[in-house]
Amino acid sequence: MINIHLIGYYDHIDNYNKVYKIVEEKLNTAINATGIRIMQIAGRVKSEESVMGKLRRKPDHYLSILDMTDVVGFRVVCYFADKVDVINDILKELFVIDEENSVDKRNIIEANSFGYLSLHTVCSLPESDEYDKELTKYRFEVQIRTALQHTWAEIEHDMGYKTEFGVPRQVRREFSRMASLLEIADEGFLRIKDELGVYTDSVIITLAKGNVDDIAIDAISIREFIKYNEKFVAFTNAIASISDASLITVSAEPYINQLGLIGVSTLKDVLVLLDQEREHALTLAKDILEGSEIEELSSTVGLYFLCRARLIWGDFSETQITRFFETENTDSKRISRNVARIMSQRKRYLN
Repeated sequence: MINIHLIGYYDHIDNYNKVYKIVEEKLNTAINATGIRIMQIAGRVKSEESVMGKLRRKPDHYLSILDMTDVVGFRVVCYFADKVDVINDILKELFVIDEENSVDKRNIIEANSFGYLSLHTVCSLPESDEYDKELTKYRFEVQIRTALQHTWAEIEHDMGYKTEFGVPRQVRREFSRMASLLEIADEGFLRIKDELGVYTDSVIITLAKGNVDDIAIDAISIREFIKYNEKFVAFTNAIASISDASLITVSAEPYINQLGLIGVSTLKDVLVLLDQEREHALTLAKDILEGSEIEELSSTVGLYFLCRARLIWGDFSETQITRFFETENTDSKRISRNVARIMSQRKRYLN
């Protein structure tokens, strides 16, 4: 006897594969365009075995493969809970949403319960000249969740915990406790992100007013300082012009400890360092970059030469210089070479 469902699978699987490729390209392009950091965008087309198994398990619910909404499925894993709805809004712009079959598990979970929270949006392609109209009848599902929700779902799957029936009460209670911690953590990380955003804005406003006296050096303040302080930007551009190099943005965080070791702990201290060592730093930069073919320099190149100028022209022992280079490398031979270079340059420039 021929399985009519099996025939249906082979009649439609080519079109499902076409839908998968279209959705994959559109989803990645649209999300990347927003600049939202995504942990994962993954997709799949259900195998013949998976489709047949689902049809056999629920023959009254699914009369054919077209009744299934997740033959093509995608998972978007973001880092923060506030991006779930943002990504869902992207889906609404790109596709036709099947509201009746979409499920927001954040809204259906009981108020006194904890567990898997995720947004499952069922979509189809809109009519467009980009692809065959025939493809618009094939639905697909996009699951949107946070990294912690994804972790929870994967743990549940790995442990085979799909239903509470038959699971001992103490185990269900432990699952609920763990789920509550993940939910609290999701909200906590979002608050931290928002607080960092507020702090960044305050640093930018303070820098715009030219007041850096009370700003301690941290990853955010030093990043915004080298980006917006006019005096430091002019200095960095002067170094780049030596070899007509372009600047590429890199993190200034590795310099936090190094600046501390040479007595620089606030942004005001950085400006003092710039006033005291600017000409020394430019001398070093010219000796290294003039006539070179270096086309790109890091955005932190100003900090690089200021720190080395202070090591050479400052009153630092060889032990202190060694400690300085230990913050950026664990290779003892490389550290020794860097220290020897500073000592050699000290003799060259000071004698």
